[in-house]
Amino acid sequence: MAQLTLEVTVRPEIGGGRPRRLRRAGLLPGVLYSRGEEPIPLTLDQAHIKKATGRLRENQIVSLEIELEGKKLKKPAIVKDIQVDYLAGVVLHIDFQQISLDKKLTATVPIIPIGEAIGVTRDGGILEHILREVEITCLPTNLPEVIEVDVSALGIGDTIHIEDIPAIDGVTVLTKPTLSIFALAAPITEEEAAAEEVEEAEAGEGEAEEEAEGEDAKTED
Repeated sequence: MAQLTLEVTVRPEIGGGRPRRLRRAGLLPGVLYSRGEEPIPLTLDQAHIKKATGRLRENQIVSLEIELEGKKLKKPAIVKDIQVDYLAGVVLHIDFQQISLDKKLTATVPIIPIGEAIGVTRDGGILEHILREVEITCLPTNLPEVIEVDVSALGIGDTIHIEDIPAIDGVTVLTKPTLSIFALAAPITEEEAAAEEVEEAEAGEGEAEEEAEGEDAKTED
């Protein structure tokens, strides 16, 4: 995974309305965590992040260029968490974890399908994405952004498990090998679809009745 250098500054003031003021000024609050050390509140330039990457991703390896006690230091870190306001479409806060480039780390990586399952294109089946992330361990320089799994050979009734993922150089998968990632289900018949609609309608009616009974009970009290 490519390593990006981010210039950050130490944030002297935390809490209250400070983060909102920072975001209005085009800045972004963050925190750098290190084992055995106090967390360091940070300020990042949103425009710099967008220009450099378009979008910072979780599990991305970065080099934080930070000035501490009069010294400019570079600290390798992994992006651990990005808080996003999806309604406004803006990043609210970023957490970094300091790492050592020569020590293995544990991370959770997304699994995505590639190819078109023959059971879908030929037989009208339904591809079920059961497990969307996998836990791995590796050196930071070997950390993949995603793990791609080829589903093109899947037919009706077939399943791909963790143990079926091709080996990745320098990466060890920690997730239980027998867990299913993808499965190809048979297409739903008209009768099954109609039965599901009836079940959903009945479930909705039952919930409405329970809510009405609850309101009646409150009124009597």
